[in-house]
Amino acid sequence: MTSPVFEHPALTSAAASLASLREAAGRIGAPDPVAALRHLDCAPTSISTSASAVDAGALLVTSASAEFRAGVEHAETGGSAETFGIWADTVDGQYGAAARAAAATAALGARIASELDALAVSTATQVCELASAAATSVTAVLAGDRSAEVVSTVSSTCTAVLRTVSAQVASLSTLAAELEPLTAPAVELS
Repeated sequence: MTSPVFEHPALTSAAASLASLREAAGRIGAPDPVAALRHLDCAPTSISTSASAVDAGALLVTSASAEFRAGVEHAETGGSAETFGIWADTVDGQYGAAARAAAATAALGARIASELDALAVSTATQVCELASAAATSVTAVLAGDRSAEVVSTVSSTCTAVLRTVSAQVASLSTLAAELEPLTAPAVELS
């Protein structure tokens, strides 16, 4: 049986390490420990790449804002009407707000990618340690042993994997709360 492939390489590696536990779990009707890992699968590299693209966009907006401001100052010193200056200040403020919002979004994206990566790596390490501790019982179940002790060990290890993953998934609510402000437009353009 081939190991499942996950977006995060640490989870793919963990799935490979849990293969025997998964097979033993299937034989005794215990929860699938590999399926639990799907709840934490993520692609921090993709998130980081997106955050970098947003950051590059923020730099472009900042540059455009500076060019706009230079043009406004040139126009204002040339005797343009006062209303033009007020309008230009409004637009310039919107440029600045958009650039700040994009930079903040990029920074948040980079931090979230890093936290997701650390969470996936930490979880993979924890579940591999659990599986390793139960290796003797897993081998026994795969060899046909159905004694209460080995079945209980395999079953409780699968449950421990699920609890570990569930606890990590629960910790994601903090990250989700940080994303809430991004659901509304950062800047209302005139």
